[in-house]
Amino acid sequence: IGAGVIGLELGSVYNRLGSEVTVIEYLDVVTPGMDGEVQKTFQRILKKQGMSFVMGAAVQKVEKTKGRAKVTYKLKKNDSEDTIDADCVLVATGRKPFTDGLGLEAVGVAMSERGQIKTDHWKTNVEGIWAIGDVIDGPMLAHKAEDEGMAVAESIAGQAGHVNYGVIPGVIYTHPEVATVGQTEDQLKGEGRAYKIGKFSFMG
Repeated sequence: IGAGVIGLELGSVYNRLGSEVTVIEYLDVVTPGMDGEVQKTFQRILKKQGMSFVMGAAVQKVEKTKGRAKVTYKLKKNDSEDTIDADCVLVATGRKPFTDGLGLEAVGVAMSERGQIKTDHWKTNVEGIWAIGDVIDGPMLAHKAEDEGMAVAESIAGQAGHVNYGVIPGVIYTHPEVATVGQTEDQLKGEGRAYKIGKFSFMG
């Protein structure tokens, strides 16, 4: 359930190990936020590898029955309901920060509605407490947290800590891998910025 990065990575692994994989996604595209042409090409490649997709489908429930599972979903385009029988169901519908047990409430650290630690240049509202990585806003990526850690160390040392969030790369570890960096074509169009497109077929 979910055609984001984690769902497609793990779905791709199980597909290559010989499982029949069906991905059910609420939206009409895989990997939301990625370049539109890359999304279509990526999904086409995964389909050729044997993965099936049910797009625009809202999962209603998952029922366990004698070691198997039944997934009920509703298609958004016509409200029709259908089911899939499965040996195993992987729920990959987003991640959330894990802050349980950190004692944030006891010291009064401010939290957002999404359960993230609120920061201003990585400073929390409590003097001397800084936050980086998956518990604050932004992509949940190790290299983003690493850059933030260096920026915080520089800031604590009285220097100007800086992270350029516009150039943080992302990778989807499928086969082939999909890598992105910077803004998408749609984002540039939305900003009215001029851009050039270059394409190269790696089959060449």
